[in-house]
Amino acid sequence: MLEEIRCKVMERMNQMRDFSEKWITDVSPMAMEVLAENGEYEANCEVRFNGDMGFEISDPPCTHIVNVKRKQCSCRSWQLKGIPCAHAIAAMHYKGWNVESFVDHWYQRETYLKAYDKYIQPMTNINMWPRSTKPPIEPPEIIPIPGRPGKNRKKAKDEAVKKKFGKAT
Repeated sequence: MLEEIRCKVMERMNQMRDFSEKWITDVSPMAMEVLAENGEYEANCEVRFNGDMGFEISDPPCTHIVNVKRKQCSCRSWQLKGIPCAHAIAAMHYKGWNVESFVDHWYQRETYLKAYDKYIQPMTNINMWPRSTKPPIEPPEIIPIPGRPGKNRKKAKDEAVKKKFGKAT
């Protein structure tokens, strides 16, 4: 079973490296889908800029505060996912900034490849491994557990039944 798991992991890591080479941008395709979905909602937002890094985004019936410098929005979606929410995207489009540059580094190709940069080396079959000269590992010695031993006696058919609290059992 462990051998099968090792082989599956080796193949999976190679597939993930190949998958990252097919990315169109440096941001993962899954994050790009979320960005595109958030971009659709962005059309309903009205942006007010405070002159620094704060934005007030009116998304009827709510108004949200976006701080681009801190990567925060009052809807908390940007903080939770690491991908700009619709309100943040509206603020970035208002200023003409590239939205992809505000996606957290966890979704970047470089970080993705760091997770898969180690290689699992191929191995020979277990039958080809050298035999060990050390003695085989034995199971531990069984030690009796402290305390009163349980009853193993079986009652005879004609033996009287013991009464508990006035009831026959």
